[in-house]
Amino acid sequence: MKIREIKIPEQFGSLYVCPVPEKNRKSEHETAHALLKSAVRKYAEAKNIIISEENLVLDYLEYEKPYFRHYPEIYFNLSHCAGLAVCLLSARECGVDAESIREIRPGVVRKVFSPEEQILLQESAEPDKLFTKIWTLKESYVKAIGRGIGFRMQEVSFQFRNDEILCSQQNADFYQTEYEDYQISVCITGVQSE
Repeated sequence: MKIREIKIPEQFGSLYVCPVPEKNRKSEHETAHALLKSAVRKYAEAKNIIISEENLVLDYLEYEKPYFRHYPEIYFNLSHCAGLAVCLLSARECGVDAESIREIRPGVVRKVFSPEEQILLQESAEPDKLFTKIWTLKESYVKAIGRGIGFRMQEVSFQFRNDEILCSQQNADFYQTEYEDYQISVCITGVQSE
């Protein structure tokens, strides 16, 4: 397994990526969970947290958000898409989403994007890229709050000012990066944005 750590601002935690050998959901899922096991060892070592392999037991919160039963101080989230698995480990509730740049899906835009986001897309020189950036931000947020896609995504709206990501929801911070042909968005909650 070829794991790579992607440098992100320290307050977000540690971000790890791994290529998925086969482009199918089963391989993506298995690779993401194997990545989690390897990444949590690296994260714990870097943070001087002593972990025991047999105690890396997953349990689930409401809406099926996983956590480590014996290590509740280590928060994590996984994402996988065609060709890539991603793991975010943090000292705070967190969410991560990764997608390759994809074409705008008008039905998704109407259903999920806020009116302000729809205007941004209409005015963008790179609407497909912006669509993917906003989509992954929304996904990272709902995963961080543990709600998943059942959350009304129009309730969270994003704007951009230079390199700053502005969100309609308080108490969450965001970061985005590109890795090869993928857009990766991370979210941590429990912080007050400035």
